[in-house]
Amino acid sequence: MINLYSFIKDSSLTPKIEVSELLFAEYTCMTEETKLGFWSDRNYFAFIASGKKAWRTVYHTYEVNDGDILFIKKGANLSHQFFEEEFCAIFMFIPDDFIRAFLLKHEELTNAPEQDISEQDAVLRVEPDVLLKSYYQSIQSYLSLSEKPHEELLLLKFEELLLSLFHHEKHRELTDYFLSLTRDGEFHMGRIMEANFAYNLQLKDYARLCHMSLTTFKKAFGQHYGTTPAAWLKSRRLEHAHRKLLGTDLPVHDISLECGFEDTSHFIRVFKSKYGLTPLQYRQQHSGTPVAGI
Repeated sequence: MINLYSFIKDSSLTPKIEVSELLFAEYTCMTEETKLGFWSDRNYFAFIASGKKAWRTVYHTYEVNDGDILFIKKGANLSHQFFEEEFCAIFMFIPDDFIRAFLLKHEELTNAPEQDISEQDAVLRVEPDVLLKSYYQSIQSYLSLSEKPHEELLLLKFEELLLSLFHHEKHRELTDYFLSLTRDGEFHMGRIMEANFAYNLQLKDYARLCHMSLTTFKKAFGQHYGTTPAAWLKSRRLEHAHRKLLGTDLPVHDISLECGFEDTSHFIRVFKSKYGLTPLQYRQQHSGTPVAGI
């Protein structure tokens, strides 16, 4: 999978501004239908300027058009661009540490009762309002300047945006997530794994998402789950593939891709090892409908 943050940060073709730990960038895709897997170790806002695109998480698909705003939590997702017009968006990447530092600076915001975010998806829709639209327009104008605006101004404007989000109830789902970033590492590891098990990430990538070294991650994982990351991932991916096999008419190749397996052949082997039949044989036996091809 492509590390979206690193790809944009290192691109010489993408207009961008880096300030402190924040990255603001104007992201443009070619006008062709594409399906790609992305991951990022930083959360980001996506302000859609033009075109149509879909972010697909493990559980849902979020289609966006001009004027829509998404907040994508750090982790992975599948991206589907449609062949209609050039897709362009302003991406704002924000590391966890920046949010934590902001909340330490504004401790009064942390007094709200702790909310359960276990049912939140990895992508959140953000309702546009006057302030958010104004903020998007100002960042868009900054990106077009030949001289970078003053760093303090950008930081202050971003803190102003965060304060506004915290003071509007309609953004509660988003701010609950921000507040959850102050919780312990075990909580975050569980959330990260449940939101990202179906993607073909390397163990070092999961560790990075959890802000741990690979060695620390493996040890903490074993203590939390009582098994190894590789064994847990294989089991969860097979469970997910099993549901898709019986609950959808997706081809086996697509199920393999959407459940994080290296390739279709590998998926067929491990599925047969667990269930005694190939995916096609299993679907046919349990649906009663003849199935041909993958």
